[in-house]
Amino acid sequence: MNRVLRPLSLITVLLAVAGCQGGDSEGSDEASEVPSPVPAEQMEAAELPEDPGELADLVADRMETAQTVDVGISLEPDEEEAAPVESTTMTLRMLDPPTARMEVVESDKETPTTTEIIVIDGVVYTRLEGQAIVDGKSWMRLSREDVAEAESELGPFAEIFTVVLDETDAALTEATGDTGLDVVRLGELTEDPETVAEDGAELTRFTGETSAYDVADAGNETYRDLVDAGLEEVSWTLTVGDKGLPSEFSTEILTPDGRPATSTVSYSDWGAEVEIAAPPEEDTGTLQESLSG
Repeated sequence: MNRVLRPLSLITVLLAVAGCQGGDSEGSDEASEVPSPVPAEQMEAAELPEDPGELADLVADRMETAQTVDVGISLEPDEEEAAPVESTTMTLRMLDPPTARMEVVESDKETPTTTEIIVIDGVVYTRLEGQAIVDGKSWMRLSREDVAEAESELGPFAEIFTVVLDETDAALTEATGDTGLDVVRLGELTEDPETVAEDGAELTRFTGETSAYDVADAGNETYRDLVDAGLEEVSWTLTVGDKGLPSEFSTEILTPDGRPATSTVSYSDWGAEVEIAAPPEEDTGTLQESLSG
């Protein structure tokens, strides 16, 4: 599930070594004509099916209706007193493509790093805490079009920037529930659904298992990597509220270095009004600026 956004922390190094290019720096705000978010309290209660496929379809539909959510993602090794490898917090709007503002903290380093990321219309804006990226500017703009246009100048570094974009897409796919719901849809329940109370709300917890090979064979790149790392079976728990909206999804997977770990995605504030905008143009560098500098 969580392939982590490690390549983002390479951006400063790459710019210093190779320079870079990339299209105009004109960002685009969210499209003006999009459906409005629907707060959870305004949604009708849902009858939660016990069939994993039907459950996944219902949850996906309700998530799309609510549209906005705050998401927390963590990957924690299954070792006593082990700190999370990485934690991500995100405000997400499930447009097509998704719009998001996130912060990624990588903890498994001698000096932990914090990366801020904004994604709008497929364009990634990123900055590393305490570091200027291009010509003293805090933010860098990156898109697939930028990398393609600068491929000859970037040489072997073009692949690294593509990985940055792939990893950002993977994080969004996880946050929007696509990866997790694939796991549920292709799995089987191993226990009867359990009613639990959380913050005064009544929730239903579904517990199951899924073949990692099945998820990989369905085209999920993250699980192809996990299968290659040795993962065979995925144990998972999905907790859903009475409106059909998830509050938490956890899976037993592997860290990037192959250690058993728990990936947890938590959801809150479904349907709240959010504003996600590109950073100021005057503080945003581009690949083109770096190459021409």
